[in-house]
Amino acid sequence: MNETIQISEVQAAQQGWCDALLAISKAHTEGGIEKSKPLAGEVIDAAYGYQFGPVSFKPTWTKGDTTFRETRSGALSYFVGDDSAFADPGFAIGFPNSQRSPWVECTPEIVVIQSFGNTANAMGWVHFVAADGSKSMVDKTFGYVRDDDGSLRIILHHSSLPFSGF
Repeated sequence: MNETIQISEVQAAQQGWCDALLAISKAHTEGGIEKSKPLAGEVIDAAYGYQFGPVSFKPTWTKGDTTFRETRSGALSYFVGDDSAFADPGFAIGFPNSQRSPWVECTPEIVVIQSFGNTANAMGWVHFVAADGSKSMVDKTFGYVRDDDGSLRIILHHSSLPFSGF
C-alpha cells in the first residue's frame, strides 16, 4: 500500500466502472435478473471495498431510510433491484422509462482527481445513453483505496442528479 495511486489508474477504474455497468445492463437484457444479478455481485466484489467494512455509497435513485448503501446487499439491490428490503428499480439495468431501455453508452467525464498515497478521489460527471436514445448525466464522486493486491477499491461513491436551479 506504499505506492501512490496514479491518475491513469483512477481513469482506468472509472472506465472500468462504466464498462461493468454496460455489461450488467446487457446481461439483464439477455437473461433478466438470473443473468444480471450474479454479474452485478461479481462487479461489486471486484470494484468496491465492502470486504474492508462499510462503503460510503449514496446512489442517485434512493430515498428515505434506504438512501445510503453501506452494505454489499444494498449495493447489489441498487444495481439490479430484486430485493424487497430496498425496493430499487435497478439502476444498472437501464433507463427507467416504461420500456426499461438498457444502457449502451457510459462515459466518465472526470473534472478533478486527487491522489494521496494509497487513496484517491475523483469527481465529475458520468454520461449515459440508453438503447432508445434516452440520455442522462449524473454527478459522481468516487473515493478509492489501494488494497493489498494493488487493486483500487471504491470506498466512497456519491451520485446525484445535477442541480437544476432555484
